[in-house]
Amino acid sequence: MTGRKASGITVAMKKSHTGFTLIELMITLVIAGLLLGMAVPSFTSTIRNNRLTAEANNLVTAFNIARSEAVKRRSTVTICPSTDQTSCNGDSWDDGWIVLDDDENEVIQVFSPMKGNPTIDSTADSVQYTAAGFLNGGAAISIGICMEGGDEGRQINITATGRPNNVTPYPEC
Repeated sequence: MTGRKASGITVAMKKSHTGFTLIELMITLVIAGLLLGMAVPSFTSTIRNNRLTAEANNLVTAFNIARSEAVKRRSTVTICPSTDQTSCNGDSWDDGWIVLDDDENEVIQVFSPMKGNPTIDSTADSVQYTAAGFLNGGAAISIGICMEGGDEGRQINITATGRPNNVTPYPEC
């Protein structure tokens, strides 16, 4: 026992104990578990929406590459679904797609299949850009993307002049 003398009397100094009791620790863990249980479903939705946005942006990137390559090469460039990443043999955009120089029959860039089991609905089986950067055929194209279990989707519109853009507000699936 430590002490000090005050007028000849030794006074014992009380030691303070710091820490948690078992009950305090259990209550803290229960509260943390409840908060985590409420946050996980929201976090899953956030992951799904971020994945959907990334995949839609990936598709817009492909259209921008195809358009710029068509103008740069002064040739016709096609974006089409592809299962083997060497030819336009895919039935659906979610199989993956390629950017292909039609005049040289050269694959410019390969895009792998989308992650997360998306459903893609398109008004065109493939998109073809002319040497001027416009859509071949002159009709605007719309592509909708939905993730499995998601409420919101993404929509990409390509104008007749060939410019792709994401539509906001997001459409419902």
